[in-house]
Amino acid sequence: MSQSAFTNIDDSQLTGKHWWWTVLSGMGDYLDAGSIVAGGVALLLWIKYFHMSLSLVGLIAAFSSNGISTAVGAFVAGFLGDRFGRKFIYNIDLLLYMFGTLLVIFALSPFMLITGYLVMGFAVGADVPTSWSLIAEYAPKRARGKLMGMTNIFWYVGPIVILLLALALNPLGLLGMRLLFGSLFIVALVTYLLRRSLVESPRWAYSHGKTEELLQLEKEISVPLTPQPAPSSRMSFKDLFQRRNVKRLLFITPIYVLWGIPAGTYGFFFPYIFKTIGATKATTSDLMEILYFLLAILAVVFVFMPLNDRIDRRVLYAISSFLCALAFFILLFAPISNPFVAYANVILFGVGQGIGLWPLQRIWSVELFPTEIRNTAQGFLWSIMRLILGIWSFYLPVVTAAIGGFKAIALMITLMFTYNLIVGGVFGPRTSGKTLEEINHVKSMA
Repeated sequence: MSQSAFTNIDDSQLTGKHWWWTVLSGMGDYLDAGSIVAGGVALLLWIKYFHMSLSLVGLIAAFSSNGISTAVGAFVAGFLGDRFGRKFIYNIDLLLYMFGTLLVIFALSPFMLITGYLVMGFAVGADVPTSWSLIAEYAPKRARGKLMGMTNIFWYVGPIVILLLALALNPLGLLGMRLLFGSLFIVALVTYLLRRSLVESPRWAYSHGKTEELLQLEKEISVPLTPQPAPSSRMSFKDLFQRRNVKRLLFITPIYVLWGIPAGTYGFFFPYIFKTIGATKATTSDLMEILYFLLAILAVVFVFMPLNDRIDRRVLYAISSFLCALAFFILLFAPISNPFVAYANVILFGVGQGIGLWPLQRIWSVELFPTEIRNTAQGFLWSIMRLILGIWSFYLPVVTAAIGGFKAIALMITLMFTYNLIVGGVFGPRTSGKTLEEINHVKSMA
């Protein structure tokens, strides 16, 4: 397949097939965020049932699907996805996810619980970065941001469904939490079966001489690809640290991490923090979190998806980062126990992140690296973010208890988003409407 064939893909019209493939790929985000929030909802019951100490709570958070196990899964699958293909990862990761959920569902001890959560984390770490690479590699160039925005929507829908189920199942106590994870098992099983029909990445197939995969894609989207496989092109992990790629890593890694810490803290500890500091009842906390995710969805659908492929993305990123920083800045001067303050925090953070911060970091992370190491780069970024988040999560319960409030954490999060505002808003790459090859062969960084 020649550059003209890539042009046919990049200039093709957005079809129902593109959307369907994105739905199947985006389910990894649903399972990722769903498992994080399910753990947060179940945490208080686990603490009571298993008589957990603060250190053990931190250990579960650190090695769960919100932390270190996800980092390991992302790192391992990043390399394997570039070596053996995106579909290779899909054929394995959800089987692991289902096994992990079964361990959590039937857990009789903290060890069994931690093991199950660890396996779930490893699986989503393998799945999500691979999904993003696949979507970017089959998306038309003027719709890549729009399709990638769908993955954000699934990341928000997962928690909403889990929280609504939690409200319904809460009267059942620990059994209800087991059923909550049972719902994740069912979704993973259905997704695994439906994904059997997914195509391989055309760019990965081309670089590895997989003619049959190219012919399948041509049939699916009715776009002539003229499959003439190029000689196999190989890059290794060390190529990620060549001069051009290092510059891009140094840009994307810090803003990635400084988004991941606030988001991970919010996702896993939201019910725990609100219950602990006495700001609101657990049910009201769940409803506030649902509001947060709904607002983020609305921002993605009505602001980010229509605009990001047409305007300077740095503007969206700067506005988004400012609103997120403001959401936590107000906590420095007003108690979160005040309902108006709590709602302001939820609204600003929900709308703020959906406008651009989180969606654009996903897009930039897949655009800035060549196909041969795109999955490796995704795995590396995810592993760094989730590893640091895991360490943060391990100490957060103890730190929160020691400082007697959320202000110190709010200050740190405010500074994190301020960094993102400056770096992403000023130095973010100009990639809208460009092909992946153009981005990786010309100077795209401002």
